[in-house]
Amino acid sequence: MSKKKNQKNNKEEINQEKLEKQIQELANLIDTLEDEKLEITNQLKRALADYQNLEKNTEKLTRLRFLQTKKNLAEDLIPVIDSLNIALKSRQELDLDEKTNSWVDGICASIENLEKVLKEMGLEKFVPEKGEKFNSDIHEAVTTVQEGKKDHIFDVIQPGYRLDNVLIRPSRVVVSK
Repeated sequence: MSKKKNQKNNKEEINQEKLEKQIQELANLIDTLEDEKLEITNQLKRALADYQNLEKNTEKLTRLRFLQTKKNLAEDLIPVIDSLNIALKSRQELDLDEKTNSWVDGICASIENLEKVLKEMGLEKFVPEKGEKFNSDIHEAVTTVQEGKKDHIFDVIQPGYRLDNVLIRPSRVVVSK
């Protein structure tokens, strides 16, 4: 009996050793899986952060392209508006009949509509007052005269323009010396 008991004890010890070995292997496997899980979690966090940065950069780039397009459009249209306004000023010097005056009135209305659309787009026209102090940040001195108060605007040649409160063309003025 004692032989059987020893054999039984030996089998139990072997089974216990096998179970302990399997438990240790499972514990090692769990540690490995937890390490892999942590690594994958970190990779996902980095990928998400990269995606969010890409999204922000893309939005910023899109906004900058839109602003640059607006600026280019404004810079292209300002000289056209200037030319049309100069042409319309000569109207007073001409002896126009009623029909031609009506046609010119239509052109004036079209220019006003164009300026209104540009204003809604963010383009602001500013015309300094004669006698206003000259400010080189927003005015460009085209010439000077000896008349008037020193360093003040004597006359306005062209209006200035801002796009979304950013100067894109200074007003062109004559300055008193």
